[in-house]
Amino acid sequence: MRVFLAALALMLVSCSETETLRVRQFHLRDNRVANGNDFIRGEMNKRLHGAVTLEEREARKGQYYTISWHGLSGSREVKVVFEYRQVMSGANEKKMVKIMLASREGKLEIQVIGEAYQKGGRVLAWRVTLFDGGERVAQKQSYLWD
Repeated sequence: MRVFLAALALMLVSCSETETLRVRQFHLRDNRVANGNDFIRGEMNKRLHGAVTLEEREARKGQYYTISWHGLSGSREVKVVFEYRQVMSGANEKKMVKIMLASREGKLEIQVIGEAYQKGGRVLAWRVTLFDGGERVAQKQSYLWD
């Protein structure tokens, strides 16, 4: 019976993560560390770590996107394309492209902070496209992306 339960648990765990691409976002609006939610306080402390002066803390305000992937071939370079629109840019799309060494899984952080955030405002819509070599393997987008 124990072997059966162990096999069932292993099967459920192995089948639980089916997404190739995952995007997690965090918006740092205030440079004072929050007291209520432990998750938010931890994220804020992480983003503001080492920022001593008010100018340094202001420069860290903005939006952070943690992009992770798994299940790629591992033999071709990985390209992540992050497209976004900000409040001040209207319908004009901005783009960041990151190319990394071949890997089956990985993680990347995209930041829209500092001057880009202060001049462009908050990100209204975004789209992330993942390429394994030249082949598009996954895409995620925000609700407002058309």
